[in-house]
Amino acid sequence: MNHRPRNILPLLLAALALCLTACGTSPKQAHRAGVDWLIENQNPDGSWGTFESSRPMEVMLGSQASHDGFGLACAALGTMALIEPSRTDPAAWDALNKGLDLLLTAQPVGRATGSVFYDTWAHTYMVQALALLYPDERLADRRDDIAPVLEREIQMLLDRQAAEGGWSYYDFGHSQLRPTGAQSTSFNTAACLVAFYDAEQAGFDVDDDAIHDALNALADLRFPQGAYAYGLAHRLYPHGSPNKIQGSIGRSQVCNLALYLWGRDLTLDDLNQGVADLRTWHHYILIGKGRPMPHEGWYATAGYYFMFGHYYAARVINELPEPLRTDHADWLATTIAELAEDDGSWFDFPLYGYYKAYGTAFGVMTLEHAKPAIP
Repeated sequence: MNHRPRNILPLLLAALALCLTACGTSPKQAHRAGVDWLIENQNPDGSWGTFESSRPMEVMLGSQASHDGFGLACAALGTMALIEPSRTDPAAWDALNKGLDLLLTAQPVGRATGSVFYDTWAHTYMVQALALLYPDERLADRRDDIAPVLEREIQMLLDRQAAEGGWSYYDFGHSQLRPTGAQSTSFNTAACLVAFYDAEQAGFDVDDDAIHDALNALADLRFPQGAYAYGLAHRLYPHGSPNKIQGSIGRSQVCNLALYLWGRDLTLDDLNQGVADLRTWHHYILIGKGRPMPHEGWYATAGYYFMFGHYYAARVINELPEPLRTDHADWLATTIAELAEDDGSWFDFPLYGYYKAYGTAFGVMTLEHAKPAIP
């Protein structure tokens, strides 16, 4: 008889990880600690994170512009994470305004090279953060400053749209004004679509043709079982490890959300199934958390979309009816709270000195969206 004991390894490792990280912290306590971390670790110029790294090998940069992209993306995420806490916390309000000052005065981030352009993430979260800040009545006197920057960032993000309609941050072997789309990813495309949705909700127009093309590109990456191809280059390998449900759960949430928000053939049952899959196979994405090499986890899971995936899962959950919403929200909030670090931060992938900044911003926002877990 072939017992194949290796099949239980991911379950044992995931259980061990949870035992090591669980410390009895409630979602409310974890949220407060995360907000405090963002306030205490904001740089004097309003940013978060640093270009410094203790690792001997990091992700490719292309040029210094990549650091500008990482830094501005973290600034947008950190500022966005403080919107709700700042309603009752003066220190969070001060930190939010410092972050907003930076977003409004920073030089626009450009491509690092023809093949490497992490600035896509900066434009994505600049659009989303400013779209959420613009309607805030507390910032009514700053709308004339916010609007032109938001419109600029919308256009810059549209300029990064690839020929097939999606978005990416690589275009290896090419140096064209508009990316070819050969390395477009499902999760990058979906995050752009969610940011554009938030912008339209704030009253800003986004080109209809661009949205149409992006939705088509994303829908083409969805497999019948509900998983999403990692990107265009993976679409022809539907049974490949990263394209299975277990390998897709960290990316599926944002993809489902984007298609649903824009009214593209996804139902509430589809959204619920996506979150149910995340819960069922959570040990696989958990095993990938914190690993220094991308895609070395089971099902080629990469740590860098762990916190990202849970944030969008929280937004998906908010679209669901009761009692599904409360059940999923309680699970998600408890899970994220247990994964907080001792200093109140979260991280999922060691990216230079930015990893705790973006991880904590996503952690705080995940808990905020996972209501009523935080009273």
